[in-house]
Amino acid sequence: MIAFQACNRPAAVPSTLAPDIGKRVVAHNGVVASAHPLASEAGLTVLREGGNAIDAAVATAFAIGVVEPEMSGVGGSGAMLLWRARENRSEFLDFYASQPVAAFRAAHVTGRDAASPLRVVGVPGLVAGLLSAQERFGRLTRAQVMAPAIRIAEDGYPMYPVLASMVARDSAALTRDSVGRALFFANGRPLGLGEHYANPALARVLRAISNQGKKGFYEGWVAHDVVARMNQGGHPVRAQDFAAYEPTWRRPLCATYDGRVLLSAPPPEGGMQVLETVKLLDPAKAVAYGLPTRDARAFDLFTSALRVGQMANRGNGDPRWEPVPARGVISDALVATLQGQVGTGKAVASVLPRDAREYDAAPSPPACTSFDPYGAAVGNVVTSHGDDGPSGGETTHISVVDRDGNAVAVTVTNSNTFGSGVAVDGFFLNNSGAAITQAELDRANAPSWLTRITTIAPTLVMRGNSVEMVIGSPGGGRIPLAISQTIWNVLDYNLDPLGAVRMPRISPSAANTTVEVEGGFDPPVLAAARSMGYVPTPPGFEYARIYMIVRRDGAWIGVADPRHDGQVRGY
Repeated sequence: MIAFQACNRPAAVPSTLAPDIGKRVVAHNGVVASAHPLASEAGLTVLREGGNAIDAAVATAFAIGVVEPEMSGVGGSGAMLLWRARENRSEFLDFYASQPVAAFRAAHVTGRDAASPLRVVGVPGLVAGLLSAQERFGRLTRAQVMAPAIRIAEDGYPMYPVLASMVARDSAALTRDSVGRALFFANGRPLGLGEHYANPALARVLRAISNQGKKGFYEGWVAHDVVARMNQGGHPVRAQDFAAYEPTWRRPLCATYDGRVLLSAPPPEGGMQVLETVKLLDPAKAVAYGLPTRDARAFDLFTSALRVGQMANRGNGDPRWEPVPARGVISDALVATLQGQVGTGKAVASVLPRDAREYDAAPSPPACTSFDPYGAAVGNVVTSHGDDGPSGGETTHISVVDRDGNAVAVTVTNSNTFGSGVAVDGFFLNNSGAAITQAELDRANAPSWLTRITTIAPTLVMRGNSVEMVIGSPGGGRIPLAISQTIWNVLDYNLDPLGAVRMPRISPSAANTTVEVEGGFDPPVLAAARSMGYVPTPPGFEYARIYMIVRRDGAWIGVADPRHDGQVRGY
């Protein structure tokens, strides 16, 4: 097996990525990995105060909305996968922003329309989702869990590289909204790197939630302000629509791979693609070839598996509306038929769609039985959704474990950077409705609420009844690609977790032979890839970032992706 030395700066992977300060921690009691050190500190504080992984994940998620407002916040949404060690049970919570159909039909526009951004705002789900999880499974009070986020919003923090660059990049959109402009602009210019930023308006909202719970956001003055702003922008959402929002508890998807059980996000989230893609790789063959940065055959294995796996999301949909063949997509039988397309040494022009319905009645793997796998997704798929390539999208992810073996993977998002670009009371409203089509709205059997189909995929890897890995990522269509490659790097190549995250990534498209590759691939590998028919290109601006925790040798190893400003904390 190939392994990196377990140290803070594994020198075996040539890279131009940022230094590893704060990127790796080894701990025995608990670990929090997130996209900002203050958010990770918030979660660690809650763990030290006696909170469990659910308390810490919720504290971190509220805090990350303060320090990473372009990616998430109380105006956004997300999903959470958790493991309760004492009960040997997994849970999945969908709290994606949703559209009340009766209102949205009258207001619908396609895409992120600069002229009417509020017409694609969904009722935010983040507050309801986080509070539901904490009330159901947390140990601490709501006030204890929310205190760190309130303190950060009041005290402020220095503008850091990613946030400063995002404000500068999106300054044209932000300046169109008076509230958003006031948040990040001083004397007509965007706040720069290192300048102090505080958000007392958001602190007031967070205090209302801390004091009143769900009602503090979905009713009262906060709800009034949001509904009024949406109405001004042409969205006919009503106060009762806002108050009616509820998150949805589901069973996670379950599959097996190389002696492990993999749990991930069910439809309409993107776990199908992650689980199918991981299963497509032959681990013995991959390890025999070597790393894809060094061996063209391994490059072909990775790239072709990632391309074929992208078709898994073609069958995704909202199970409240239409049956989704989730079990069929991740079944051993379907994967066996697809593996002939993996590692052939020749890049096909495009990967053809397939129908997973005939495989959907297959029984779940015996190892999944104790995990009560998602099983209500049998039947015909009426519409086709999905993300064929590595398109962008801005989101953030948090991974948490505690001393009792509980684990949480939670991915939260504004949908796009700064969401709709419109702010209310110190936070940005999502633009989750931008992906909903008119055809979906016109369907006679449309549900009363519509949820955007998404690639977010918080994932757990189990060995027996113990968590071996907690993993997730932001990055739109790149999310399943990054998660799958990192799982292979850890499980199959036995890389140190930080080395696994630092490994240069491949981002192909099922629709064509273009493959985005990060720096670090040997030139002969890229030359051989071209001879196979692939077209290697540099990556675009959008990128996925992994926040992961791995169990090794009786300890937790937490890592934060060096591609970003995030850090990991543990004790």
